[in-house]
Order: sequence, then C-alpha cells, then structure tokens
Amino acid sequence: MEPKYVNCFPFHFAPLNILLKNGAICRIASLDLKHPLSETGGQKYMQPGGIMFVRVGALVLMLALASGCATTINLSKYNELEVDKKDCEILPPDYIVNKKKPKVAILPVADVTDFEGRLSKPAQETLTQTLTAGTGLDVIERSQMDKLFEEAKFKANVSGDMDPEALANLAKEIDFVILGSVSAASTGAKFTEASSYKDKKGKVHQIAASCTISGEATVNVRAVSTATGAIHKVFTPFKGRVSGSTEVRGSYECRVKDPVQLALEATAKSIENGRDSFMDAFPNFGYVSKTMTNPKDGKDRIAVITLGRNDGLKPGDRVMLAKYVKSFDRIKKTDSVSLQDLSEVQVSETGLGDEQSYIQLPEEVASEVTVGYIVKTKSARRFFRF
Repeated sequence: MEPKYVNCFPFHFAPLNILLKNGAICRIASLDLKHPLSETGGQKYMQPGGIMFVRVGALVLMLALASGCATTINLSKYNELEVDKKDCEILPPDYIVNKKKPKVAILPVADVTDFEGRLSKPAQETLTQTLTAGTGLDVIERSQMDKLFEEAKFKANVSGDMDPEALANLAKEIDFVILGSVSAASTGAKFTEASSYKDKKGKVHQIAASCTISGEATVNVRAVSTATGAIHKVFTPFKGRVSGSTEVRGSYECRVKDPVQLALEATAKSIENGRDSFMDAFPNFGYVSKTMTNPKDGKDRIAVITLGRNDGLKPGDRVMLAKYVKSFDRIKKTDSVSLQDLSEVQVSETGLGDEQSYIQLPEEVASEVTVGYIVKTKSARRFFRF
C-alpha cells in the first residue's frame, strides 16, 4: 500500500518530525528522490524522464523554516480556569468589537508653503481618495463631517492643536481624525543646451535644447483617536516629485508656466506614495474573546481570537498580539492611551472558522493575556511561494 505523505510542500516526503520553538511538531522529511513526477505534482528539480533529483538535507530544512508549517492544537488539553475569567483593564473600542470599518474624518490639509493655501483643498481631496481606495477605512463625506464638527464645536488650527473635550464629543460618530499639512512645495526649470555626438560609424547626431520642469512636495500626516485623544500614528513625511522635459529653442523658453498646477501634482504624488503606510496603520483588528489554560502547566495557554477566514486568514498566517496601555504625563497631569505590540503569533489550523481562530500564546506573554487583548493582521513576507 502506498504510504501517506505530509503536504508541507508539493513533493512527497518520508516522515520526519521537527520540534518547533512554540512546541508544535512540523512533520517534514527527506524527499522521495525517485518518485515519478506524475504522482508528485512537482514542477522543479526534475529530469526529462520524470525523476526528481534534489539535494535533500539543507534544502528541505531551509524551505521548511522559510515557509513554516501550520500548527495544530490539542483542545482537549485545555480548560477555562480561574485565570481565564479575567478581562483586560482597557477593553477594545466599539469598532473592533463589532468588526466595523473605522470611521475617519479628514480635516482640511493645511498649506504652510509659499502657495498660500492653494494646495489645501486639492490635497484634502487626494488624501480622501487615497484612504478610500487604498485601505479598509470608512471615510465620511464632507457634508456629514462638517455637520458633525459643527455639532461638536470642533476646530483644529494649522498646528493641529485640538480641544480634547470637543474631540471626545466626536467619539460616538468618528473613530479617527486625520490631520495633514503640506510642509514644503517647490517648482523649478532646468535648461539643457543643444549638443551633438558622433556614433561608432562616424555619423553625427544632434540633440535639441531641452527644458526640464519639476515639482517637489512634502506632506505630513497624523491620525488621532477620538476615543482616547491620543495620537494613533505619526507617519513618516511623504515626499513626491514629478518632472517632464520638452524641446525648446532657447533658455528664454525654459520656465514653469503653471507653478500651482505643478505643485499640486507633486503634492498628490506625495500622498499617493503614502498608500502602503496607510494600509499598515489601519489593518484588520480583532480581539481575544476567550483564553484557556493547561491545568498541568500554567504557562501553556491558548486563545480564541475574532479574526478568521473572512478577514483573509489562513492556517500558518501570523498576527500581532497587542494591548492598550495607559500612561500618565506628570507635567501635564493627563492620562493617555496607546496600543502596544506584544508578540507575533501564528494562526492554528485547528478551529479556523469564518469569524474566529485559535492561537498558541507565546510563553513570554502567556501569563498576562486576558480577554480583550487586541490582535491585528500582519503582512506575510516569505522567501518562497509555492
């Protein structure tokens, strides 16, 4: 009878168990070196006769460690003990509990450049389009935003200072406020004189005089949580540059005809360059809904999280475990709350559903994790893809 093989990779393996750091057993092995290609489904390391020849040891181990194997959890080992009945000090906000898209209001972008405010409104529109199309955020319409701001008596000046009380009034309707400013914008033109060169055959080629116009801009953006009043994210300044060249008859024709339009294009480019940063700052969030502990080992604990297949998770994917922490400013005499990352954890193959999944809690943080801790999706970066 043909033995059963573990499908860690698209090849057949002779069983070999490797104990991973998290205690899970990843069952891989040496390759079946003379297994017909038609039966393995393999696409690499083969000869025309359909026989695979692969150097086994280092290659297999490298691939196993690079791609990882999904862990399984023996649920019968765990019970809900007294330690599992605790809740965290700061519970998740409503949008995480109800798995709603965070509602975001984008304030008019301040223009502190020499263009004297002419970049403000277009920059706000570009920022709105980028956040709407490039992330999972729910960006509210300007008319609705203006109404909410008026009701909350909310104002923000160019420096970004906000009234904490008015900000708290927005928390029922908006999760984040996006503040931005165009801190630098410039345009310029560079003239290049006509020239000529001779190719290998001795033929002379003429290059016409040209004018290169360019625009550069820097945009600063930060997101503020209305629930806590704390800064959720200060983004690294986004920089953008646009340029183009045209033939001219002389230096007198080399000038920027519409500096404002060129600066607007550079500003839009800056904001578009921040798309990935916005996506990283606003991942899919969930929380720990239940924990269980091994009665024989208090450090051996697992958790149920409210992220699953509907959030794009697959067995073996990694998510970030985090918690809200409170700090006190002794000078200002005020409290602030921020989200602190704790550890990456792997989604188990066991119990993975549409709306939930299981994780094995890392030993270094297992004793402190309670219901209400936060989890957020993390981009998968792998050396090899099959």
